[in-house]
Amino acid sequence: MRSSSASPPTHRSWTRSGTYTMTQDSTNIPIMSVILRTSACAASSRPESMIDPIDLAATLVRMPSPSADAGGMRAVQQHVAGVLRDHVPEARICTGGEDRPWTLISVGPDARVPLFACHTDTVPVGDEKNWARDPHGGEIDASHLHGRGAVDMKGGLAAVTAALIRAAGEGAGGHLLLTADEEIGSLGAQRTGETIADLELTGIIVPEATSLGVRCAHRGAYWLRLIARGRAAHGSAPERGVNAVLRLAAALGPALKTAPLRHDEVLGTETASIGTFHGGDATNIVPASATATLDQRTVTEPAPLLEHWRRIDGIDEVETILDLAALRTDPHAPFVRSLPAPVDRAPVSYFTDGSVLQGFRPDVPIVVWGPGDPTQMHAVDERLEIIQLTEATDLFEQVLLSRP
Repeated sequence: MRSSSASPPTHRSWTRSGTYTMTQDSTNIPIMSVILRTSACAASSRPESMIDPIDLAATLVRMPSPSADAGGMRAVQQHVAGVLRDHVPEARICTGGEDRPWTLISVGPDARVPLFACHTDTVPVGDEKNWARDPHGGEIDASHLHGRGAVDMKGGLAAVTAALIRAAGEGAGGHLLLTADEEIGSLGAQRTGETIADLELTGIIVPEATSLGVRCAHRGAYWLRLIARGRAAHGSAPERGVNAVLRLAAALGPALKTAPLRHDEVLGTETASIGTFHGGDATNIVPASATATLDQRTVTEPAPLLEHWRRIDGIDEVETILDLAALRTDPHAPFVRSLPAPVDRAPVSYFTDGSVLQGFRPDVPIVVWGPGDPTQMHAVDERLEIIQLTEATDLFEQVLLSRP
C-alpha cells in the first residue's frame, strides 16, 4: 500500500503489536495502519500468504551457520529455497558445492533483472557467557531482532526473500544468490562464476548493513602469512638455539610502520593489522618457527605490499592467503541512480562478495545496500532494528518492480 505522490510526507513507526503506524508529518493524524502479523491486510492487493520478513529473519538466526560449517550454511540455503518454492512454485532453483554450498534462486520472467547476493555464514559466537541473550535465540523485542547474524546478514537475506515473493505476486522477479564462507574470504562466491556468467542483469545488490544507504565502494583485502625460522634448543640453554618468536616479534613493529600504505580519494587509506601470532611447540623448547597473519585493506593492486614484506629481515617466508580486489562502482550509473535510497559516496569499511562478483561480471554495477547498523556486525549482542528490516523489504520490492 502506498500513498499517492500528492500526499504529505509520512512518518512510520513499529509497535510491538506488529503494527506499522503511518502518520502525516504536518498533522500527526494517523492515516493508515498495516497489520503485519495477522490476516487483516484486507486493503492490500498482495496475497495473504506473503512471508513476514521479521519471522523469517528470526528463524534464520535460530539456525547456526558459522563459517566452514557446510551443513549449517546448506540448511539456511535450503530453508530459504523452500520458503520461496512454497510461495512461488515456479521459482527456478539451482544448487552446487559440497563443502562450500551455493544456491541460485530465480523468480519471475527470464529478463534483465537485479541479482541480490547474500552470504549464509556468520562469524563465530565466541563465549556465550558474554551475551546478554541466547545468540541463536532469534528473540524479538519492541524494536529489535537479537542474535548472531541478525545484521550480518540474515536480516538482509530475509528482506530480499520477502521482497521476491511480493514481486512475484505482481508479475516481476529477480535472482537471489546464496553463498558460503564470505566471512573467511568470500570463498564460496569464488565458485559461482559460471552460474551467474550468462544472467541478464540490471545490477547486483549485496544487502550488507549500510543503515539503508547505498554504497558503491569498499577496499580490497590482502592477507599474508608471515613465517620466521629459528633453531630449536633446550629451554634451559636458549643460547644454543635461535628463537623464531623473538625474531618475528622484533620484525613486525618496525615493518608495519614502514609499510607502503597508499591513499585513494574515494576508498581512503590502506591499513595493515596483525591478526594472529603463533610460535613454539612447548614452554621448555626454544621455538624453531613462528607465524603471524596480516590483514591489509587495499585500494589498488598489492604487489608493492608483498615486496615490502619479503624484504623484511626476520621474516623468512611470505605466503598469500587472500587477495580480493577493491570494489568500485560509478555512483552515477543508471542502475545506481534508479535505486530508491540516498547514495553515499563513502566506502563501507568491510569487504563483501562484491569483490569476487565484479570479477565475474565487470559489466554489471554492484552496490552494497542493506538494513542494519554496521557497528553491530560481528558484535556481542548483535541486534537489528525491526524498522530497518521492514523498510528494506519495501525498498527491495520497489527495485524488483521497477523496469529497466
